[in-house]
Amino acid sequence: KIEKVQVSDFYTLEAIDAREAFYVVGSNVYGPMGNELVPFKSEKEAQNFMQEHKGKKILKFKDITPQIVMGLDGQKI
Repeated sequence: KIEKVQVSDFYTLEAIDAREAFYVVGSNVYGPMGNELVPFKSEKEAQNFMQEHKGKKILKFKDITPQIVMGLDGQKI
């Protein structure tokens, strides 16, 4: 059983609860594996990042589907 999932806030690198984070999709910032969901502790930080880096959408953990993840690099399920 998975009890805890954490991600690193993009700006602070602080470990945050993945289920509470805000994720920016479709920005011009790439991670080590290419396009990715960029996590933030606060919605305000996510909104600022989205504006500065041409993000397309802010998602919560519950909204992230396999289709969204596979679509980051143009893959289809």
